[in-house]
Amino acid sequence: MCPGFESLIRHQTLSQMRRLSLLIAIVALVACESSKTLSDGTMLGVMTTGQLPTVTIDGKDYRLAPGARIVGANNSSVTPNQVQPGSKVRYRVDSSGQVSQVWILPAER
Repeated sequence: MCPGFESLIRHQTLSQMRRLSLLIAIVALVACESSKTLSDGTMLGVMTTGQLPTVTIDGKDYRLAPGARIVGANNSSVTPNQVQPGSKVRYRVDSSGQVSQVWILPAER
């Protein structure tokens, strides 16, 4: 085998590995930034209720799970029609993709 050819192959492989590593890092960063997932599996977003059982969080429509709980900023239960449009929330999505719990965050002053 030619010595120059072997180094060319090694250089191409390292270059491709660097590009792949950079691509993986960028995808991971974008995924973490866009979902705003917290360590306990909940997410942060801005919620508006629509035609029940549909709610919109960060522009994406979700369905409220049967028995979903919504807790207000003062730790009391809230019905979906009492949620102010554009409320900042912390929420949990169950395994079927439905919102099972919502905590309304206090308004910033």
